[in-house]
Amino acid sequence: MESPSVQLNGWLISPDGHFCYRFHRDANSWIRNPFVFVDQWSAQMDGTPSQMKQRLRLPLDQALELCGQMLLDGWQKLTTPCGEDPDPRFTEELAA
Repeated sequence: MESPSVQLNGWLISPDGHFCYRFHRDANSWIRNPFVFVDQWSAQMDGTPSQMKQRLRLPLDQALELCGQMLLDGWQKLTTPCGEDPDPRFTEELAA
């Protein structure tokens, strides 16, 4: 049996604070072929997401690569946008 798949769930905000990205699993994708939704949002002045601009559906490996590159480029993790609970695995899995 395979080890549990890596999950990606969380929010990033751009260095200038104008955009947020939400990474969340596509619940309809197969466990052996997981996909992740990547939603681009405009951000309010306080850094909270305000309006979704576009949605991409990426294979998990591409979403992990995108998220990692965004963090290297200065994007920051948002802790609790829109009242959602933060996912502690978001940081831990990216460091692996």
